Amino acid sequence: MKRLPIYIFALAINLFSAPIWAQEDTIAIETQTLVRETESITDSIFNPQKKAGNLFVGVDLFNPVLSAFTDKQGGQAMISYRVYKKWNAVAELGYEKNHYDELDWDIDVNGMFFKLGFNWFISQDYEDASNGFYTGMRFAYAMYEQTVNAYPIRASGNQVDEYGSFPAENVSAYWVEVVGGARVRLLSNFYADVSVRPEIYLGSKKQQGLDPLVIPGYGKDIGPINFSVFWGITYKLF
Repeated sequence: MKRLPIYIFALAINLFSAPIWAQEDTIAIETQTLVRETESITDSIFNPQKKAGNLFVGVDLFNPVLSAFTDKQGGQAMISYRVYKKWNAVAELGYEKNHYDELDWDIDVNGMFFKLGFNWFISQDYEDASNGFYTGMRFAYAMYEQTVNAYPIRASGNQVDEYGSFPAENVSAYWVEVVGGARVRLLSNFYADVSVRPEIYLGSKKQQGLDPLVIPGYGKDIGPINFSVFWGITYKLF
């Protein structure tokens, strides 16, 4: 009978301490959750490079360098905005002045071209999600002035009998581009952006029924497929 009070006392202690242990477990879980949330907030503040930048602006360097060795002169600028996860809307604007002097043709063109499309990132760097490889597409449209200084007139065979010409006239052309490229961080918010673009000619507003031989933003020797390169520097605004 003497042991009964001891058992009752031990049971009372256990019943009293159970809520305390449960409360301690709850506090421990809440503390761990708070620590994880604090680490996440701290990481986003001190390591913002782990998130993809939303807005980039840039310029092409390839064509200005190329103009030192060819008749092609001009430049191109671009802006890229991330609309959803790996999807980026891209707009490009450029000006080009070019000269075609081949196969008895002599043509001058100068004007603006516009490109609108998207990039989709195939892969992204964990440390900096703005780095990565992408694919995409552009729809391009050029509005330009064309002057046909000389074109061959062949009355018989392949021999040129005489040359004709047409004065300056406003014409246009449009095409699509399939884009494959990469963006790599160089320094601070500056990135190198390089892409190769097979171009597919769709159509044009022709001058006197003549097929275009040179189009700003597209290139020379117009055929069903052409190629262009964008090698530029972009800057991440945010």
